Amino acid sequence: MLAACLSAAASAAPPRVSRRVAVIGGGSGGLAAARFLQRAGHRPVLFEAGASLGGVWAEAPTKDVVYQRLQTNLPTVVMQSPDLDFPAGTRSYVSKRELGAYIARYAAEFGGAAAARLGCVVTRVRLEGGGGAEARWRVEWTCGEEACSDVFDAVAVANGHYDKPYEPEVRGQREWLAADSARSVLHSRAYDDAEAFRGEAVLVVGGRSSGVDIARQLHGVAAWVYVLETKCAAPRTDAGLRVTHVPLGARLAADGRVYLGDEPVGGPAVQRLLLATGYCYSFPFLDEAELGMSFEGRRLVTPLYQHLLHARLPTLGFVGIPLAVPCPIPFFECQAAFLAEHWARPAAAPLTSEGERLEWVARRLAAVGERTQDMHFTSAAGGCPWSYMRELIARARAARAQTSGECAARGAESWLEGEEWDSRLRTVEEIYRDRGSRYPTLPWEDDAYRRCEYSVDWASGRWTVVQGE
Repeated sequence: MLAACLSAAASAAPPRVSRRVAVIGGGSGGLAAARFLQRAGHRPVLFEAGASLGGVWAEAPTKDVVYQRLQTNLPTVVMQSPDLDFPAGTRSYVSKRELGAYIARYAAEFGGAAAARLGCVVTRVRLEGGGGAEARWRVEWTCGEEACSDVFDAVAVANGHYDKPYEPEVRGQREWLAADSARSVLHSRAYDDAEAFRGEAVLVVGGRSSGVDIARQLHGVAAWVYVLETKCAAPRTDAGLRVTHVPLGARLAADGRVYLGDEPVGGPAVQRLLLATGYCYSFPFLDEAELGMSFEGRRLVTPLYQHLLHARLPTLGFVGIPLAVPCPIPFFECQAAFLAEHWARPAAAPLTSEGERLEWVARRLAAVGERTQDMHFTSAAGGCPWSYMRELIARARAARAQTSGECAARGAESWLEGEEWDSRLRTVEEIYRDRGSRYPTLPWEDDAYRRCEYSVDWASGRWTVVQGE
């Protein structure tokens, strides 16, 4: 139980506000939102389009983007909520099924399942009445053949990143395609198994998690694997391994070869182009013009304060916008706790002002400059995801202490409310950095880091790692 929420507050402290909140999305971000909204005294209703909770990790997801043989690239002690361990004996790097089962446990343990309405597809979220700091929202959805709507005091959008693939065109791609009708382009969203590429020369575009994993799976199955990515400074070919690392600026030619300038890099003609280039943000239920937003077909969402709140309509929030987060569920919990405390303040005593929020957006846009795709990488433009989480936690804790009245928090204290939150986060950060130090240098190299097993004594912060064979 939160001591700050249960203690007598000074008479000048603003009273806490309980809002009815629509949470859109039943993945880990939406479930974290529902949990911390409840703890702060709000009344969330969670809308999930699928038949079960878990997002892309659900048994039967609405967005089937997880390919066969996928194994997480983060260890369980980094991914999990500090309030819920994976079952004893679980290996550090798990399968889709194991992660999906964990998220289902999280939903059952922390109230997300009870707040959920399954099989409900949100079709529209629009302003109800006027806008401003206390804007209310009409949410429309379908459940089977039935069309429904209701009004909410706030909306938390947590529908994930996997609706609209980002499909940039590789230099020379049109000429390459036109020269041979057997050639094709595929986004990683449609990738499922390396066998579909057996005996072919494949150019993988992208060097982040999915691109590296797919290149590794293709290696030894495809006839040749090219990987084009930003981390490659100069072309590198290993004919024995039948691989070529390709820097940005390379182009495809009609003869199928990959060229850098006027010279072809080593390797045969490319037959398949596979884009592991991520996704654009997409919220088909939001109207950009009505809300003064920009996101459709882009890799940024504006104007969002702290990647979380609409700067002018702060009762519209988003959980899970940032990319490449180091510890997904703790990260979402930090965001959710901040949102919950922001919405627990009355209109007369807001946690942030519109001017502060707009200034933050302007500074962030200036920091990323022309690389607007970096807007929501919290590590970009001098940022740090760990500092970001600590800032959200500190502000949420301070805000909670400054309001009067009781929270609705029941049961055991959450890690964000305890005094050891920073030491816990520091241990997670240490393990994350250790994992990064073991990451392969080249995309097709052995992923030996996934054979590491971590053991942690959370009370002392001590941890060990054993490298498997």
